Amino acid sequence: RACPYARGMSRWSPASALLILALIFAVDTVTTPSPSPQQGTAELSPQQFLEQLLFVVAPIEQWCGPSRLGTATGFFFVNEERLYFVTNRHVVRDEEHRLYPDKLRLRLHTNVQDHTQNDNYDISLYRNGISVWREKPGLDLAAIEIPRNDVERFVIKALPPSLFAPTDLVIGPGDDVIIIGYPRGFSDTLHNYPVIRVGAVASAYPTPFQGKPLFLVDARLHPGTSGSPVLAKPSTTWRTLQGTSVTGLSTFFLGVNSGEFFFGGESLGLNGIWYAAEVQAITISSFRTASFPQQ
Repeated sequence: RACPYARGMSRWSPASALLILALIFAVDTVTTPSPSPQQGTAELSPQQFLEQLLFVVAPIEQWCGPSRLGTATGFFFVNEERLYFVTNRHVVRDEEHRLYPDKLRLRLHTNVQDHTQNDNYDISLYRNGISVWREKPGLDLAAIEIPRNDVERFVIKALPPSLFAPTDLVIGPGDDVIIIGYPRGFSDTLHNYPVIRVGAVASAYPTPFQGKPLFLVDARLHPGTSGSPVLAKPSTTWRTLQGTSVTGLSTFFLGVNSGEFFFGGESLGLNGIWYAAEVQAITISSFRTASFPQQ
């Protein structure tokens, strides 16, 4: 079988789609440093809390047979006690640019103390010639369920729905966010740590931008950060509809980076972020997805 090939990741357009996944069992979910009214999680020091975020994401290499096609970012998400790996839909299948990988290769930690110990974990994108990821038409998201016993030997953290922003949280243009990923595949390869970029909300939140379930972030991102989780910058103080709320150090999962907007052929430095609720929507057990034959 010939492997259609594309040279690197493509520019994003509003018609693109994205991917997500989750896990428990040997995998822990991200917890906050002290119990909060929304989450009631176990106590952690601020340093331990921040270190968790390094284990949420994984670098992706796209492969088709013996050919390495490109790089991207993905993260773990848990819903209804099922583990998923989430990334952009254009990472697993990109018809516009004829990018058809048959597997994703992740690099994951194997030792909770020594982070220089890592190993590869391959995710097959097709089973019996049919795609295995979940997607929602018109969204650049994809989620692949991961068998829990497949990842028992790895050190992984997963984002849980309890990390979604509460409905009374006030988030607006100019608010800081962090984007965790691997720009052009770049990272601390010795420790397998991602790069964390800082950006700002650049559109009304939580309003659907141009009618799509996404918002904009002003940040200097690169190809390879497709599929990166976007979180509110960790803080101890949050604005709510009732006023200012002071908590232990915490963050909130806001969405998934899909790529940069271009207008009139010019880069705007603005990135489309699909709302986190869309990740939950495609990972519920009752969700039905389209499937695709292997190329």
